[in-house]
Amino acid sequence: MARNIGKRRQAICDMVNQNGSVNFTQLKECFPGVSEVTLRKDLQYLDETQQIIRIHGGAKALPQTMNFVYRSSIHQTEKGIIATKAAELIQPNTSVFITAGSTCAELAKRLPPIPMCVFSDGLYTAINFPKRIDLTVQVLGGEVDMNTMRIEGLAVLKQLEEMHFNISFLGTPGFHPDYGFSYFSEMTAAAISTVIRNSDKVVMLMDSSKVNYALMPQKVPLEAVDVLVTDDMLESEIVEKLAKKKIEIL
Repeated sequence: MARNIGKRRQAICDMVNQNGSVNFTQLKECFPGVSEVTLRKDLQYLDETQQIIRIHGGAKALPQTMNFVYRSSIHQTEKGIIATKAAELIQPNTSVFITAGSTCAELAKRLPPIPMCVFSDGLYTAINFPKRIDLTVQVLGGEVDMNTMRIEGLAVLKQLEEMHFNISFLGTPGFHPDYGFSYFSEMTAAAISTVIRNSDKVVMLMDSSKVNYALMPQKVPLEAVDVLVTDDMLESEIVEKLAKKKIEIL
């Protein structure tokens, strides 16, 4: 029970952070099986623990810099483990895409000492790339979402349409074994889908805290992912379901 409460509150926090603000009607739509009293208690808890700011009729995100710093500070051990495993998948002389997000930024720190060409739509991800002569880095150009430190917009989509990656590393704010990997923003989902379409191998980086039942509007299906790199805390039922979809789990 306590674990379910924690997952739901994390999902609410992610939803608020990704959108900037959320009203109570949206929360009820995303959590149809949860009472209004319980949702209000969740908002109160998240406000008191300084994860969001509760307002009349809903909640809003922390100031942008605080928002990203907070997300980067949680589940650090799990993110480090995931990033280390993911780095082992990169081969020499390949084109690599690493998207925005705190786990992907950890991967950027751990790139193996081999020649590669790496691309990213993440400001924080790009900052963490090592400074090496065998590493070519290209950051996509476009509008910056300061809540997610992601570069996005139509210009990004146009650039991605003309690119090809040997391997791509993606992140997600939410996952459900029946629906796939979730994104709050239509533009983010479109960019992720374009990267998937233009990649030989797709790797999703996700710690087990992202497993929730938030009904986020934009989805990437399970079948779009070749490898899931995670921690050791996924429930056995989820592991079995992913295995049936022929998704490799590391």
